[in-house]
Amino acid sequence: MVNKMSDEKRIDFYKIYAKAHNNAADLLNEAEILYEKGKYARAYFLAYTGLEEISKSQLAADVYTRFVKEEVFWKRYREHKSKIDGVEWAHIDANTYPYNKIWIGPDMDDVEGISPSKPLFERRQKALYVDVKDSIIFSPKEEINGDDAKEIMHILSTALYRIWEMEEYWGHQIGTKGFMK
Repeated sequence: MVNKMSDEKRIDFYKIYAKAHNNAADLLNEAEILYEKGKYARAYFLAYTGLEEISKSQLAADVYTRFVKEEVFWKRYREHKSKIDGVEWAHIDANTYPYNKIWIGPDMDDVEGISPSKPLFERRQKALYVDVKDSIIFSPKEEINGDDAKEIMHILSTALYRIWEMEEYWGHQIGTKGFMK
């Protein structure tokens, strides 16, 4: 059955795709600024949020290309776990792509191998809020370190690179149908 919707509504999903994707790139840039200033917890939070935006953008693209029905978008749109599950591919890819600070592709003269941990909502929360457990108080600075921030920023930069690579370089359609072959 074909996913029917008006052209005007489809254009709205294309706009969501583009704006969420661009916001993810902005969040990565801002996370890198915070990282350079030693603000690792906030850098982690922004990069995690960028991954959620990538998930939203890819899902909106899937609605635009009629690969996914609109109802699926609205169901997953505000669910943190669902959005992170939607970019599990980025975590897998980040474990095979070398790390470098420029997300438009690896600079083979300036790379290192890292194995980023899976993005977890609990870590996102620890990056933002003071926590109390067994009468011990933990601040975000104590919970998230530079390696944590670098790992999640690497996942986000890998996601942005892979999307660019598939859509712009290889010319596949937007969204997961053209991307996740």
